[in-house]
This record gives sequence, structure tokens and C-alpha cells, in this order.
Amino acid sequence: MMRSRALSLLLAAAVVVTGAACDVQVGGDGDFSIDLASGRAQDTWTRSYPIQSGGRFELVNVNGRIDVEPASGTTVEISGERLAKGTSDDTARDLLSKVEMREEASDSRVRVEVRAPRTFGMSSLEVRWAVKVPRGMVLEFRNVNGRVMLTNLDGEIHAETVNGGIEATGLTARSVDASTVNGGVDISFAAPLSGDGQVDLESVNGGVVLRMPAESRASVTARVTNGGIRHDDFSFQTTGEQSRRRFEGTLNGGGTRVDLQTTNGGVRLLRSEGHSSSQ
Repeated sequence: MMRSRALSLLLAAAVVVTGAACDVQVGGDGDFSIDLASGRAQDTWTRSYPIQSGGRFELVNVNGRIDVEPASGTTVEISGERLAKGTSDDTARDLLSKVEMREEASDSRVRVEVRAPRTFGMSSLEVRWAVKVPRGMVLEFRNVNGRVMLTNLDGEIHAETVNGGIEATGLTARSVDASTVNGGVDISFAAPLSGDGQVDLESVNGGVVLRMPAESRASVTARVTNGGIRHDDFSFQTTGEQSRRRFEGTLNGGGTRVDLQTTNGGVRLLRSEGHSSSQ
């Protein structure tokens, strides 16, 4: 399931690269950049959406970092810094004017999607998102080129990117699903995992790290193709197959189903200090 989604995102990335027709660079932290043009145009796109408790928020981006943190109230607040580059300022402004920001909003669901022109010559486009979301929501973030950074969130979280890492700190979420193709996944829980959640973390080219409090109750499966598995911080009761490339075990009697996998990279399970996130 996660692997098929990662493949679809990889194909989307190929379309973006082909359309840009210029030198592509992926930094050491997985961030994606295209920068051959001297002309620039920039603006900021902001929205606020009141939403009911337990609602759903989705953000689909093409190129640029996504930062997400809790909101203080019951409104989703988003700000997209849009930056276009071209052979001249006029070319960049023209590209920026053609970017489509699609919105679907109701009292229970909000969806925002960046739609860039299919081809834009030697120009490039980046949208850097700052997002604040109310507690207890279902959250979905999809990116092609850029990191996804999540801080002190709860509820249910889904995050995908192609070229870039996914990092989360201070989570109290009941379920997390995070996958990337080129980059690492590093997820840290502030609250112990319990009996009814699920954590699925996957990378193709990058490491996978799960940090959780020692009192967590979890049933863990970890798989790697080229790499190793480390779980020394915990006293697992092993179950099923055990090898350098596969591990199955339960922690504190089992509970939250945890599935960790990578193709080129290692898997690490590390202890975090449990504490309540400030909201």
C-alpha cells in the first residue's frame, strides 16, 4: 500500500523535473531545488478555515517545505509563500499568475492543492507552507519535492513526499503513516504508544527512525533490504522471524501495530522521554 503510493509520487516528481527542463539538485537533507534563473516573483497566499472537531485537512504540494504545528483554536490557518523564478522578472511573474490554488472547504473537510503549469521552460516554482491545525484532526500532507516537518500534533497523520525527509517531534497521535522515496523518516512520540493505534513508516533511499517512551505498548515488525536494524534501547519479547534484515517483537505485552521498512538504509528504534506537548 505505502510502496504503491510512493511509486505514484515518484512518477509525479518525474513530470515536474521534465517540465522544468533544467538542472535538478537534491541536497544532503533531501530538500529539492532548481535554481538557474535570475528573475524572481514572490507573494504569500493565506487562508483560514473554521472546522468542526475531528474534521479532516489535506494539503497537496509540488515543490517546497511543509511545516505544521498546532493551532490555538478551532480554525485551520495556512500560509503559502510562493516563489517563482524565470529568465526575467516578467517571466517569473507570468508563471506565478498561472499557479492554481485549488480549495475545497466545508465544516468537516478542507483540501488545498497546488497546481502548477505542466511545462514552464527554464522557470521554477516553490511554495513553502506554514500550517496550524486544531487538535484531534485527520491530517494528510502530500509533497513531491521538499521536507515535511510536524511538531506537537495529535489525531491521525498521513504524510508522503518523494524528494525530502519527513520529521515529527512531540507527537501524541494515535496513528501515523509516513513514507518517502529519497530521504529519511524520523518520528518521535511524546506520549507512550497504546493498544489501538498504528504506525507505518517507510523509506526507499533513507533511514527510518522511531522514537517512543519506554512504557509504550507496541507490536513491532521491521524490515530492511540493504541496512541493519537497531532496537537496543528496549527489552522486546521476540516473535516470528529474527535476522539482521528482519525483526518482530512485542514491547510491554504488545499493542500499537508498528511497521517499519526501508530498502536502502537502516531502521532504529530509540527511547524518547515521554511528556505532554504544550498546546
